[in-house]
Amino acid sequence: MAVVVKKNRFALGAVLTVTFFILLYIIHAPVVVSIKGKSLVHYTDEFFTSISKGSVYFIPELIKKSDNYIARALDVKIKGDEKAALIFTKAGAKVDLKNGQLTIKGDLGKILKNTLEDADTAFKGLDKILYDQYGYAGKEIIQCWWLAFKEIEAAYKKAGQAEEMEFMAAVRIKALEPAFNFYGVEAASASKRVLGISGVIGFYVIYTVWWGFAIYFLCEGVGLLMTKSKQKKEA
Repeated sequence: MAVVVKKNRFALGAVLTVTFFILLYIIHAPVVVSIKGKSLVHYTDEFFTSISKGSVYFIPELIKKSDNYIARALDVKIKGDEKAALIFTKAGAKVDLKNGQLTIKGDLGKILKNTLEDADTAFKGLDKILYDQYGYAGKEIIQCWWLAFKEIEAAYKKAGQAEEMEFMAAVRIKALEPAFNFYGVEAASASKRVLGISGVIGFYVIYTVWWGFAIYFLCEGVGLLMTKSKQKKEA
């Protein structure tokens, strides 16, 4: 059984521990302290998510590159449904859906550009535009494009068309995935939030060190710290 051997150190550790858990409650409970009705933890989580969104916006660059595929034919058969048939039809392709198999014939460049424009619309949170165009929520449309592109990539790989496969993968990963994952999140620039970022990081450093010292002083108070034993001098 541990016995307190240094009361002052143990008392300091106890105070730091109690105040640490009080602080822990405060930053997690929006009823105590809140920003825009959210707890400090929830707010900072959204804060960094917004900054992350601002750093993954590659869509304009991909739209420019999609011009290289204009007038290049896409003729492929993939697994699909009515929703998939709809989005490709809206992109100007001819489609034929039979028994869960979707045949698509169209201009690859135009399909890519249409996909990227949909991704851009969803990324910017303009869901109503996509709903008015397709009759589905923006997130559903982006997911549908993602699934279709995954299938087409596999078809291109099988056909040995590496260039087309790689660009479609780039669109799926760099445009469709951010549009889906950051759906409804407001993008923010890290360069314009330097003070806020520094403040949050500084707080978490202090918060971590606080807990570290609490444990240290508690252990020292009950004599659990490791110390080097003095070496005996040779006679």
